[in-house]
Amino acid sequence: MGRSAAIVIAVCLGVPLAFEVGFGIAVETGLLQTPRPTRGGTGFWQGHHPKFGVWHAPNSETQQTSRCFSVAYRTNSVGARDVERLRHSDRPRVVVLGDSYLEGWGVAEPERLSNLLEAATGVEHLNFAMAHFGTYQEYLVYRDLASQFDHDAVLLGIVPATDFMDNDFDEAQELGWYEYRYRPYLVGEPPDLRHLEHREPVWRRALRRHSYVFNALRVVLRNRSLRRDAPPPSLFYRFSQQQVRRLEAILERLIHAAQGKRMALILIPARADLKHYSRIPIADPLSIRLRALARRANIRIVNLLPALAGDLRRAQGYSHPCDRHWNRLANRVAFEHLRRALGPDFYQFD
Repeated sequence: MGRSAAIVIAVCLGVPLAFEVGFGIAVETGLLQTPRPTRGGTGFWQGHHPKFGVWHAPNSETQQTSRCFSVAYRTNSVGARDVERLRHSDRPRVVVLGDSYLEGWGVAEPERLSNLLEAATGVEHLNFAMAHFGTYQEYLVYRDLASQFDHDAVLLGIVPATDFMDNDFDEAQELGWYEYRYRPYLVGEPPDLRHLEHREPVWRRALRRHSYVFNALRVVLRNRSLRRDAPPPSLFYRFSQQQVRRLEAILERLIHAAQGKRMALILIPARADLKHYSRIPIADPLSIRLRALARRANIRIVNLLPALAGDLRRAQGYSHPCDRHWNRLANRVAFEHLRRALGPDFYQFD
């Protein structure tokens, strides 16, 4: 090997290594706020679950710290952010399904909606909600995990601002740098839908687990992608027929799996939904559409959009200052409205 060839090889190997070392020092010293390599995927949030796509590590703890909150998270033996629950019980219990809003992103467990309901009713609320979940994943976690625990009712949170995207495989393919796009999907046109597992390529997972540079680039490109593909102002009002038909098909599967158990769907507004309703306070087409399904299946729908948007000034304080998710005030207001809307009969079990 000639000297010039050796120099070229040294440069080709040395420059990436230098970048990797430099980015590693910047991340570990706090100069650069990007994710650390996961070194084998043993973090609290695991993006390669064989059934759900993403799930918590069982019996795990972490401290989530942002510019505006610092919250301790823990999981039980099945990976749910909840206390340890017995699989069998002769007392009434409720299974709670949803995404980050019902998981309680950025709030302590006693302050989140499901815990407030449990404390007020005396009925255990088994929380199986998970950040980054779409409605199809929530159905799968119910079918394959939550249904193994004795329960009498189901609460499902639906966030149109994210669920329509998270249920859409075509949309996921456009979000090339969004890690949690790798998930199970229902694809096709209702009623001819089929299960598809969209998985992360091996090379990409290896880089995400071991490279500081890759994770820094991933954050930059992901943010650009999410800004470019931002949802419409309010998906309570603007959604495609394909989106709502897919959502209905998933809900029908969940209703069938629940085998006649009492069920309530909670429609959860995001910031854009609250602003839209505050400007034009008219009934939204999504809740009207879903009420037809609810009547057929004898389930309840609680639409939190009018309740949370009633006072715009107050509504502007429902999110964390640095984050779109509910803060503890929003969880409290949602709890108060949900308990009134469900009424005492929802929690009266034979």
